Amino acid sequence: MVNGMNICCIGRPFVGGEVVTLPLDSPQTLLDFDVVIIDLDGWNIRQMSDSPHTLFALDRRRREILDFLALGRTVVVFLSEFPLEAILPIKGVKTISSSGQRMDFIKNGPDHLKAFWATVQKWMTYLVYLDKTIGSPFLFVSETNRPVASWIKHDRGHLLLLPWLTWNRNPYIDPESYGKLCSQFLRTLTTLIAKLTPAKMEFSLPAWSSQYGWQREKELREHFVSLQKQAAELENFLQTKSQELEAEDKLKILFTAKGDFLAGAVIETFRELGAKAEPGESGRDDIIIEFEGKHGVIEVKGKNGSAAEKDVAQLQKWVSISLADREIDAKGILVVNAFCDTPLVERVEQAFPDQMLKLAKKYEHCLLTTTQLLGLLLEARAHPEKRVELVNSLFSTIGVYQQFSDWRSFLLVPAVPSAKS
Repeated sequence: MVNGMNICCIGRPFVGGEVVTLPLDSPQTLLDFDVVIIDLDGWNIRQMSDSPHTLFALDRRRREILDFLALGRTVVVFLSEFPLEAILPIKGVKTISSSGQRMDFIKNGPDHLKAFWATVQKWMTYLVYLDKTIGSPFLFVSETNRPVASWIKHDRGHLLLLPWLTWNRNPYIDPESYGKLCSQFLRTLTTLIAKLTPAKMEFSLPAWSSQYGWQREKELREHFVSLQKQAAELENFLQTKSQELEAEDKLKILFTAKGDFLAGAVIETFRELGAKAEPGESGRDDIIIEFEGKHGVIEVKGKNGSAAEKDVAQLQKWVSISLADREIDAKGILVVNAFCDTPLVERVEQAFPDQMLKLAKKYEHCLLTTTQLLGLLLEARAHPEKRVELVNSLFSTIGVYQQFSDWRSFLLVPAVPSAKS
């Protein structure tokens, strides 16, 4: 017993006598306990066969877990590659094999989960991530949206999906230290569970009572399940829209950044427009594009000031190399985020000064700003039938690109409130 909770574990031994270790096919019921821990990478689960005996044991434990959660108790699962539906009330979610230790806690996540993670993160590694969002994910593979831990409220109980504890694969932990680790983890876990679970009522319904009911209870339970499904669908929808919004925000890199970030955003923009776009060879900073049988070489510049003649000269160098090395007569396209550290509304000087235009026209280069490129993309989205014509216009332009000369024509700019008199 730990912090007043009777705990059992399937698939992993916890030394110290505080946790009862149960084989999967043990006749002892899970309903004797307050908390069940399941290690999906444990030896007696990992080595299971598809024998009728094993399948029966899984099905029996799954039905017990449903009763267990209905009674308001907690199931803790250390995730590994395993069909979750076989033992847990989780449908349509798969574990994808991928291991690592860098995990991010969700921004503004619950304090009790944050405190739990602050203590146990040094002991945990993920062996899998979940291919879909379920419940309330609170840990993700670092800098991704791939969940590796989630808190799921099911019926009156709680289901905690966690990364894997690394101890029993570490040959350098002596028995005494292992026992201390077990004790510390169990106390941290039960502290979390106590905060997740409201205080027990003086009377709890026995498990067999769930076999009986009446029409109103049946209708309410069905409505509750329906609402849970709608909530899950809404959560997935919100996740999708969050990702789409993040992708839109990344387009702002076009008029705020320089260097590799800007080049990457230009590549992604041309790809969305239907062009094949790739970085040049190693050691070069050009971009090679192909569209409708036409070829281009792009030089991308993010500058604190305006573009210059040396930018045109650098672009012509890439054009010449393309002709010499690849035997491709490519169109030179200079894409510039001029005055990149200045807010758009304050950019009043020309991005392409008159003195560089003569040289650009001599080489038949196309010059466009990153905001013009953004305008072209937004126009192609609004009018897909014009996409090919819009992209082709870049290959025919000599000098400054004119179609989207002012970003004010397609960007939403908040109105500045007038001063009070």
